[in-house]
Amino acid sequence: MPFTCSRIRRAISKFALALALAPLVHSPAFAEYPEKPVRILLGLQAGASTDSLIRQIAKRLGERTGHPFIVDNKPGAATRIAMESMTKAPADGYTLGVANAVTVTFPAMFDNFAFTPPKDFTPIVVLGRSPSYLAVRSTLSVKNVKEFVAYAKANSGKLSFGQGSTGSNPHLSALTLMRSLGVDATEVPYKGNAPTAVALAGGDVDFAMLEYFSVRALVERGNVRLLAVTEPERAKLTPDIPTSGEQGLTREIDGMTPWFILVAPAGTPAPIVESLNKQVNEILQEGEIKKSLSMLGIEGGGGSVAQAQTYFIKERERTERLLRELKVTLKN
Repeated sequence: MPFTCSRIRRAISKFALALALAPLVHSPAFAEYPEKPVRILLGLQAGASTDSLIRQIAKRLGERTGHPFIVDNKPGAATRIAMESMTKAPADGYTLGVANAVTVTFPAMFDNFAFTPPKDFTPIVVLGRSPSYLAVRSTLSVKNVKEFVAYAKANSGKLSFGQGSTGSNPHLSALTLMRSLGVDATEVPYKGNAPTAVALAGGDVDFAMLEYFSVRALVERGNVRLLAVTEPERAKLTPDIPTSGEQGLTREIDGMTPWFILVAPAGTPAPIVESLNKQVNEILQEGEIKKSLSMLGIEGGGGSVAQAQTYFIKERERTERLLRELKVTLKN
């Protein structure tokens, strides 16, 4: 009889354990992901360098998982429309977004923003960065940074620079550089970096901070001259161009450049976030992807979820500090 009772007790224990584990086995966080198409909301127009990057990564994610990752362009309001849509979506991994430097800038510049980074979303992985360059019109009588500094100080108040988006990293970088040199310069706003590059080539402004993709053709034609890359180290894309820091310019502008991070709504299950991080890291190491990134003037990212979160927070803190110090705002 005791032996029979013991067997009954063991059977009951196994049944109870199975009941306890059942919710975990069937939980969405533990299900195979994805089981249907995934949308990636992008707050930029089709054809931009970032759009091309995201589409290539989305294509490879679809091929790897067997379910399409669809890029949904929602341009406008400096990525605000796309990011607001993403943060309102269910936190189930089927709606993702792309945060960039503007994502951390504009909540600090506008009143009544509908989301707060990073409280309302989870950084997944750094996708890439576009190194920026101190670019001057070819008709400006300077050949290097030393000559540029001398010219800027001799022409304080007469110097002009172009910027494609108020509060963007290139804009803040130009303002920070002028502040460090004690020079006054007139800023001329344009609708994006491409028009800024064209204006620079045409001699409408003296200099600008521009990423390589928007200015490369003009450099090759001899209309624009690149004096320095504003990175801590020389860019892989242009190893012969020295950094701004190497040439004595302020280190405050190191790394102030466009960047892109894959994000998900806050509360997205950790296994899904980790799975996406792993997949994208592997995709960024593929030869064809590296080649495509190089053509776009983008240096591939990667790294852990924790590193993506740390990078985002550090960039947000730096941007908010500079916005205050430089008194850049669009608030009423």
